[in-house]
Amino acid sequence: MKFIPIEDAGKIMTTHAERKETRLVARTSTEIQKIIQRAADYSGATLSQFLIESAMDKARNVIERTETLHLSMAGADALFAVLENPPKASKKLLKAAQGYKDTMNAHNH
Repeated sequence: MKFIPIEDAGKIMTTHAERKETRLVARTSTEIQKIIQRAADYSGATLSQFLIESAMDKARNVIERTETLHLSMAGADALFAVLENPPKASKKLLKAAQGYKDTMNAHNH
């Protein structure tokens, strides 16, 4: 899976000759299509352009909400305090870390 930084997502919409073509298909009612077409007309975009731009806006929003950590000042202070003075690793944590390393090594070979 390839992750694209949200600030680079706008660069995805390159010229027609530069991008690989793929098709997105969505079935909807005639009423919904008319509303979306009307909005596309108002914005001066084709229906396809409008749908892609709208989907990209929504995708960026979802990615940002999902990948961004929002903390209160108290939460941020607590996080930084633990990062600056981490607690000693417990036996359970060390065992879990070793299990993870073993699993990852098994998958990489």
